[in-house]
Amino acid sequence: MNSDKNFYNTVAQVCFKHFKTLPKTGKPNNTEWTILSCIVLENGGSFEVVALGTGTKCIGKDKMLETGDILNDSHAEVICRRAFIRYIFHQMKKDDSPLLIFDTQSKKFTLKPNTKFHFFTTHVPCGDAAIFPRQDAEDFGDLIPQKDNETLSESTKSGAASGTLVESSEIPLKRRKINANDYGLSDSRKLDIHRTGAKCLATDKKQDSKLPGPAYHTLGCVRTKPGRGVPTLSVSCSDKLSKWCHLGVQGAFLSLLLEAPLYLSSFTIAGKTPFCIEALQRALFGRLGEVTVELPYARHTLFIGQSDMEFEFSKRDDRKPCSSCIIWCRVPSQSLEVAVDGKRQGVVKKKQNTSVARLKICKLELFKLFKEVCDARNIIQEKDDASYDDFKQLSTGYQRAWDCLRKCFRTWTVKDKGLLKFNFR
Repeated sequence: MNSDKNFYNTVAQVCFKHFKTLPKTGKPNNTEWTILSCIVLENGGSFEVVALGTGTKCIGKDKMLETGDILNDSHAEVICRRAFIRYIFHQMKKDDSPLLIFDTQSKKFTLKPNTKFHFFTTHVPCGDAAIFPRQDAEDFGDLIPQKDNETLSESTKSGAASGTLVESSEIPLKRRKINANDYGLSDSRKLDIHRTGAKCLATDKKQDSKLPGPAYHTLGCVRTKPGRGVPTLSVSCSDKLSKWCHLGVQGAFLSLLLEAPLYLSSFTIAGKTPFCIEALQRALFGRLGEVTVELPYARHTLFIGQSDMEFEFSKRDDRKPCSSCIIWCRVPSQSLEVAVDGKRQGVVKKKQNTSVARLKICKLELFKLFKEVCDARNIIQEKDDASYDDFKQLSTGYQRAWDCLRKCFRTWTVKDKGLLKFNFR
């Protein structure tokens, strides 16, 4: 794989082509916009979409359930990743998986050689990656180049590497004044920045100043996604993508079953949408310093670029966000779902708390898939009443790596443990 424009256009073309094959249900109409995210499998020079999500919504913390059967975060990037996890579980259930090899001695799965996963999205991730200087409308789609002169202090690097707390004021790139000349913009233009709706955590000492122009936001902060009314506990897509770049996209459950984490090889964004490669690299890597986590986990850099191809339902001022989201993955049955407010669309109110309304990518259903793989392969036997959280904590290596990484982020949302104590039996 190389980093030229042809590669990014190939990834975008594969994603748009697959999106067009899906039925109209859940897609925006002509007055609406949405975000599309996909994970593309590359194998032997061929590319195919294995997971897809659309969506821009998030439920408030008052809507979160202790039963694990609602989707808290319906942003496209998160939906896509959860659909990908479902896809991997189904590959693990197959005796002849084209993707994975099962070792009967170690009871672990290994990714087959020459296999790569590429991430595609049609809009810059919300949060820190979305904060960068504005360009004129005719410049949209042109990359703002990365600069070489933005570095971390040695003390910050060593602190981040050891997992110690790093104050945002210690990291120059978070506090650096945005200068028009640094981005190839004319001083004659009034400098402003793209803004994100994601908000700094209330527990963070650093908050957005909301001053006019480039001083509006504080760079490098962990942020929560905006909700309708009641605040959410879901951190921004920038924060989640950064976590995946260090720990993998597989999460705690799959880490128990895999020999090594699953990392993304590239990040492609659609054309004709504002995008700054410097901001994305800052959001994914730069703001954390030189992070060192316990092997097999490690910082995994990836190719980043933009295609020329524009998404037909991209965000515009004359469009409103689509209320529904699409979930799809390459599995043998029920591969496509449409959701609203974290539940399956079209389910009557009296059945909202039944299995009929559950999405296949909610915590409860993914937990069920995990148990099915464990039972089929005769691995990780636990008592019948073991909860979702009990099994997550068995992934000790993943949890240690996450504890180290979380310290480098300096702050993160904390959810009630009661939300993870459910069992599907």
